[in-house]
Amino acid sequence: MDPGGAQIGLQGIDPSKIVTMTMVNLSPSTYRHLQAKARARSATPDQVAEELLRQQLLPDHPYVHVVERIGGPQAVLRDTRIPVSIIVGYLRLGETPESIVADVLPSLTLAQVYDVLSYYDEHREEVDLELSENTQEHWRTYLRQSLSDVDYSRITGQLR
Repeated sequence: MDPGGAQIGLQGIDPSKIVTMTMVNLSPSTYRHLQAKARARSATPDQVAEELLRQQLLPDHPYVHVVERIGGPQAVLRDTRIPVSIIVGYLRLGETPESIVADVLPSLTLAQVYDVLSYYDEHREEVDLELSENTQEHWRTYLRQSLSDVDYSRITGQLR
């Protein structure tokens, strides 16, 4: 490392997923820019560096882009509101790319569905997390923890 430079660890990433590199040497000015961007996003420099490197190093996905939603960023098919996680969910239920475009979502093309598969392969952890957070059980647990017994019963029609 150059004197006055900075090293960035890969905090928040499963150590078993790190292949070879654990540190990156940056000039002081680059690190200041990274810190400013991180502060603006309420993120750590490591998180911002990871995002920027992924954007530059991973293949481009012509049919998938990430949009900001109330619950955070979400990958969707361009020019639609269809989340990548929905397509992955259909595939997990046994649909094929061909059956999705023929029967489930006929407005899509095979190219779009295959791009979703490629995106999923590169962003599996993020999409799997989104899928796990959008289950009936997850929201039932969230409501139980967040609401009083009376409110939970009123909303769900169930007693705890």
